[in-house]
Amino acid sequence: MLALIRPLRILPFAEHYNLTRFCSGFVSRMRYLNMLKENDAACVSALQNGHIFLFHHLIPLLQRSDPGTFRSVALSYSEVQSVLHRSGSDGSLLKESILIGCSEQNQAQFCLDVGELDPAAVAEECKGTFIDLRKAFFLLAGAEAHLVAKAQALLRWHQITRFSGATGQLTHRNQAGSQRVCSSSSIVYYPKKSEPDLDGINTPEPGQI
Repeated sequence: MLALIRPLRILPFAEHYNLTRFCSGFVSRMRYLNMLKENDAACVSALQNGHIFLFHHLIPLLQRSDPGTFRSVALSYSEVQSVLHRSGSDGSLLKESILIGCSEQNQAQFCLDVGELDPAAVAEECKGTFIDLRKAFFLLAGAEAHLVAKAQALLRWHQITRFSGATGQLTHRNQAGSQRVCSSSSIVYYPKKSEPDLDGINTPEPGQI
């Protein structure tokens, strides 16, 4: 009888241990992300060692994995540099990369819109395809779909918040892209979180704080 009861005593402990590890990892990632948002130099370093997801006019670069499914294309800093150079860019566009998250291994994740480049040339270099997210959204794995939708929403927010809603003056972003500041009034704008719309696209509205 004791042999049957003993495993039941272990299960609650195992569940608690796994939950503790998950919470600890999550807190660690959130602290790391917050540090990158506040420290431009650290964010530049993280970009050079992180993963970058490319977009072209807000359309994500995807690769076909299994028949009928796609996956996002995570490129290294050097790989994106090579793509930009081969596509006729000097590589300075990399500075426009926006921080979107952090992997479980604490590797920073960024997105970059290469709308000024030829999409066919970039897609060929990366062995992928630019596919409208509304068409590919349900063919991506849940975690990847969320990451791509978040990246697209942040890219869109930066496009529509280039000018201050209060003064009409240009805004400039921090390195992580987590905020924009009015050049004349120092008003700080942050992207607001919102639920995905009917197309499955998470679209933030400009926020003023």
